[in-house]
Amino acid sequence: MIPRTARERWWCAEPGVKDRCQAIGLRLAIAYHEKDLEGVERLMPAGEDEIGLVMGALEDGLLTLNQIYPPGPPDEVWERVTPIIDAAAPKGVAPRTRALLAAMSHAMYNATLGEIYEQKEQDPYTGVHLFAAITAMRADEHEGSIERMREKADELDPR
Repeated sequence: MIPRTARERWWCAEPGVKDRCQAIGLRLAIAYHEKDLEGVERLMPAGEDEIGLVMGALEDGLLTLNQIYPPGPPDEVWERVTPIIDAAAPKGVAPRTRALLAAMSHAMYNATLGEIYEQKEQDPYTGVHLFAAITAMRADEHEGSIERMREKADELDPR
């Protein structure tokens, strides 16, 4: 199998790289949750390959979480996640991130989801911000989620 998507590339990455990217994703989600713009900017990887792997790790975590605890209808997700995006996304990133969220939300009601996922793959920088913000939003659903995310990030990639 030749990995095509960011999620597939993350799954096929070396264990150390995989752990590091998952830890970065968790820390990004925590920074979004805390509306820590400086933290978001500091944690964002510089290289496009690593950004894609972090996006893949976040996407994989969200897909798993969504199977156990569905996130609610797209309109509700929009209302809950856009304030997080607006508060913590770096300058110029929030509009692109909201646009990707809107496209993904709209695609849930029609047959264009595959096209939107391709758009996400073309712009992993925006995708990683979106998935970090959604993960931050989902953290509010269960008591102690942020603490568990911190513990898991430290276990995967101690600083």
